[in-house]
Amino acid sequence: MKSKYLNLIVIVLVLIFLLSAIPAVLGKSRKSYLIDFVYSNEIEGYGFSNSKDNGETLSFEATAYALQILDSSGRNPHDASLLKENLKENITEILNEEVLIYDLYFLLKSLEILEEEVSIDTALKNRIFEYLNQTEQVGGGFSISNTSTSVSLSSTYFVIQIYSLINESVTIHKDITLHKNWVLSCNNTDGGYGGNSSLSSTLLSTYYAASILTDLGFSLVDDLVNVSQTLDYFKSFYVNNTGDINNYGGYLPDDLAIFALLSSTFYCVNKIDLIEPQDLNKGPTVNWVIDHQNLIDGGFVDTTYGDEEKFSSIVSSYFAFEILNIFNSLSVLNEDVWMVEFNYWILIAVLGSIGFTIFLIYVIWRKRRV
Repeated sequence: MKSKYLNLIVIVLVLIFLLSAIPAVLGKSRKSYLIDFVYSNEIEGYGFSNSKDNGETLSFEATAYALQILDSSGRNPHDASLLKENLKENITEILNEEVLIYDLYFLLKSLEILEEEVSIDTALKNRIFEYLNQTEQVGGGFSISNTSTSVSLSSTYFVIQIYSLINESVTIHKDITLHKNWVLSCNNTDGGYGGNSSLSSTLLSTYYAASILTDLGFSLVDDLVNVSQTLDYFKSFYVNNTGDINNYGGYLPDDLAIFALLSSTFYCVNKIDLIEPQDLNKGPTVNWVIDHQNLIDGGFVDTTYGDEEKFSSIVSSYFAFEILNIFNSLSVLNEDVWMVEFNYWILIAVLGSIGFTIFLIYVIWRKRRV
């Protein structure tokens, strides 16, 4: 009798162990889940979509960000050669039709990531160079197109980035101090910068202003109108309330925002790190970022209202990845987690094991009665 009970106990314990081991077998590192998410949005040979919510809609921005994550992780897109060809064709199409500075930037950035240095024929490069020159404004800054005189920090930022990507100087016509002084004219008394000299400060415009100055070779500490005020402006978006579980450690996008975003957190962390890195709160911010990895697909997602469905995106994942990179904390992505997506085979295996256990117990119980 004791032997029968002992056999029953052993069998039950073994089966429980096997069932409990299933998650461990399926567990992977956070980084593996992130890379899988990036690849799941790949449109092979053409680029990447931003999220599953967008279907297979190609996004030039998401393509650049996806390639950056893969490159930093030592991975490559599928059919990189075809992707390069299509990127160059897209650049030519943009120049032949309506030039969108933002799209042109992300296409060239993608090529740079794939090739380490943008490789386009001389004629195409000259067309880009000439177009950029035509957006330069007499009073400083660059417009969004060669048919517009409306200058902004966003268009100036992307134009200067494109000059760098094609290895050309922004000073072809004017001294860079003209552009510097125009950027500084966008400063406001709160330490932030508006999109132009007549607009109120926004976080993104302030990020652009600081980026433009560093891209032109100036020091943020020495050349900002008031570095202390600008530093305080970036820091003002930090959520220091430990009771605010959704936002503690993150940075809000504006004063009226309810939720901190991965994008706004990146903008603030990036510039505070350049001005006064000791004012960053590494631990809370890294933990806040990690908490935004989606347990469904492995990507990163911003907080949403109530039960609203969350869709991870390449763009949000890029910002999360770069925040961790700034803090030298990419190693946290090596942590093993068990973010298992719904899988019928797993369900069948689990239910089958449970059913088999119940059946075995019943058989042993019946034999014991006999």
